[in-house]
Amino acid sequence: MFDIRVLFVVILRHRKKVSLLPNYESLYFHIPAEKVNAIAAWVFLSDKTYMQNEINKHGVTTVIKYQGKVGFHRLNEVPQQAGMATPYYGTTGGAYNFIFTVKDDDTNLRIRHSMGSQIKLKPYETLLGTQVQFENLPESTDRWFMNRLETIIEDPTKDFRFYIDGEIYANLLAVGWQKEHIQEYQYKFIPTTVGCQIIIRHIASTQTFDLTENIEW
Repeated sequence: MFDIRVLFVVILRHRKKVSLLPNYESLYFHIPAEKVNAIAAWVFLSDKTYMQNEINKHGVTTVIKYQGKVGFHRLNEVPQQAGMATPYYGTTGGAYNFIFTVKDDDTNLRIRHSMGSQIKLKPYETLLGTQVQFENLPESTDRWFMNRLETIIEDPTKDFRFYIDGEIYANLLAVGWQKEHIQEYQYKFIPTTVGCQIIIRHIASTQTFDLTENIEW
């Protein structure tokens, strides 16, 4: 006769093993596809504005990608087709700041060009219609590294997620951040050609923490 106590012991042992599995928490800001499309259009317009400003001042503008070919090119006229030319913003780029502010039932996104005040370019701002999402994973991930601007503008038909995970999430917790107080901070992502700088700002005190300051990219 089968002893039900044996089954109970097996189930108990299995539950203990499962509970010992590592648990890695992460969060992400979700941008719906329709918002991504609008953001890509604004980035293209901003790039054109920057390039035209360079031409007005210096007669030429330097781009790092032209007609699909990567490499330095000097143009004396801004291409009319959106995305045909990608401005050269220095060795690591980082011209665009994505700043998220968490509301009670929504998330505000403000995108700022690093030279916006000089070229008279207003920031782009929108409510995303989404909230911050948390995930629990069995292993650590480094998806924060793939917070890339190129992904947004090359395929604007898909939604996009800005991640804080892995070592960056550990750094987030280390500065005293708690998910229960997520609305007390602003979250800034600066995509570059080598990764993504992530800075949080405590709104009340204005204190900032660079979560990627000591990360080896």
